[in-house]
Amino acid sequence: MRSYLAFATWSFLAGVGIPLIGVLNSGISRSVGNPFAATTITFAVAMIVAAAITIPLHGVPTLAQLKAAPAIGYGAGLLIGFYALSATVIIPRFGAASFIAFILIAQLVGSTLIDQFGLFGMTRRPVDILRVSGLIVIVIGIALMEAANLRKASA
Repeated sequence: MRSYLAFATWSFLAGVGIPLIGVLNSGISRSVGNPFAATTITFAVAMIVAAAITIPLHGVPTLAQLKAAPAIGYGAGLLIGFYALSATVIIPRFGAASFIAFILIAQLVGSTLIDQFGLFGMTRRPVDILRVSGLIVIVIGIALMEAANLRKASA
């Protein structure tokens, strides 16, 4: 139970940062004049922080270790880059809540499929009626939230 609470808390804190990535990166984008440069700057800072933590604790990975990693794993860099650039461009135009609402639906559906089928070598965690019901409730809540946004936009 302790590890569940620790992971839940850590996940919550990480989740708080998700909308902030786009919001803060949008400020950099306005200052430097384009979202691509802003995203590059953000990733440079992230790389410095990650290296500053990783190298003292674990050293530098060897070329053999890098080659041993599954090639598809390096797609994570493409995905996080796409996410950060998308957040930087979309949040100022669409709103942080709407952007995250659609991201949340996609994350929940995608992660449910990964769990159900054990995709990408992950442990299979079959989806039951409670999880599907929870997903439906969340989607309905997001649809209501977005309906309110659409109503305000058309007024």
